[in-house]
Amino acid sequence: MKQKFELQDIFPSVKNECEVRSVLDTDMYKILMLDFILANPEYKNLNVSWKMKIRTKWIKTAEVIPLEDLKNQLEMVKNMNWITVDEYEYLKNYKTPNWEKSLNEEILEFLKNLKLSDYTIWVDDDGNYELEFIWAWPNSMLWEIYWLKIINALYAKNYILKDNLVSEEISQIINSTLDRLYSDIEIFKQTPELRFAEFGTRRALSAPFQEMMYGILRKEIPQNCVGTSNVYLSKLTWTFPIGTNAHELRMIPTALYDESQKIIDTMYEIDRQWMKHFPGMGILLPDTFGTSFYYKNCPQDILEDHSGTRFDSKDPLIAIPEYVNWLLENWQDPKMKAWIPSDWLDASLTNEIQKTHEDTLWKLSFWIGTNLSNNTKGTYPIPETHGPFGSFSVVIKPSKVQRPDGTWVSTVKLSDNFEKAMWEKNRVELFKKIFGNEGMEQHQTLV
Repeated sequence: MKQKFELQDIFPSVKNECEVRSVLDTDMYKILMLDFILANPEYKNLNVSWKMKIRTKWIKTAEVIPLEDLKNQLEMVKNMNWITVDEYEYLKNYKTPNWEKSLNEEILEFLKNLKLSDYTIWVDDDGNYELEFIWAWPNSMLWEIYWLKIINALYAKNYILKDNLVSEEISQIINSTLDRLYSDIEIFKQTPELRFAEFGTRRALSAPFQEMMYGILRKEIPQNCVGTSNVYLSKLTWTFPIGTNAHELRMIPTALYDESQKIIDTMYEIDRQWMKHFPGMGILLPDTFGTSFYYKNCPQDILEDHSGTRFDSKDPLIAIPEYVNWLLENWQDPKMKAWIPSDWLDASLTNEIQKTHEDTLWKLSFWIGTNLSNNTKGTYPIPETHGPFGSFSVVIKPSKVQRPDGTWVSTVKLSDNFEKAMWEKNRVELFKKIFGNEGMEQHQTLV
């Protein structure tokens, strides 16, 4: 039975409410990284500049979203009452999956008195909003997810408003998206042993839609959908928040150096520090500067001590065999490592990977994002005249770091897809020279 939806049912900003419902309305990896950064004095005082990059062509956010609407949401976030007593207790009682570690008291106090950085917005020559926010790493890092949630929700809402869609047309968009979700659920049901977490917070259609979608997944296939990255939703549904760390953890410290070997050593040292801080949670993210380089030059202690790998920018059907071969060549048992594909995923691809590797990889699981939380492409009921409707590829990453001498230097992310390489050209070329291009490709980024 089709449901009827009004615009205010899906988008809180229609009622002048904030898209970000709580400080915990973010991904768990942000909380874990914040705990790590605050515990390391060499990192917590670093000043970092962050910028947004829209990678999808033909998207014109500034032509769709009114500036006052965007600023209103951002000011609501800055003025939120930060962590509540209930949220404090929730985080205080958090334990890592192996029950070896709790969050430090420092992060709990930090979130009780959180102050986010200021921000600057302008419009670029392509008709897109540009933004920048600068402050100490702990005070600036949480903006990333909040900004992304807001820009995605406001784009969809204002796109609909520009065309004055009526209730029936709005309902058609949401019901078509839900039909896709239920089709995905039928695919997941074909493989009861498949396990995945919902990771769609950053590009969700909206907060209420993500909550509705996650509720459906937990009701229909609780054996498949084992949790969400969203801390707020996890608290709301009594499920375990899932996450490890992100590329920023390598991008920022490596920006402090120019020497090739120091950059390489810093990349690996971060993983050592992380594994020491969170025992049993040593999930590698090797694609920051190229997966093949990371494996080939990986120190023996990291090879032996790490818990598994997240495959982010390389086709998982290529990345998984590469990881298997690396482990076997170094006398490591693939069955004892965690395997987490997290990019390009939809129900069909996830099912294919599971069936291909289920007999050999015991700890295989998946993180699925945009194709669950904003699977709206092609659902618009009339011709799209303001650019593409639906999800689009947008990221917010650290762009510069201030060194101890006061100079600002560009960060770099190469990834296994050079289409995702960022930021300053000269630094990118330096990192390409250091890390090479083995195992890297260049293809369009869809999400």
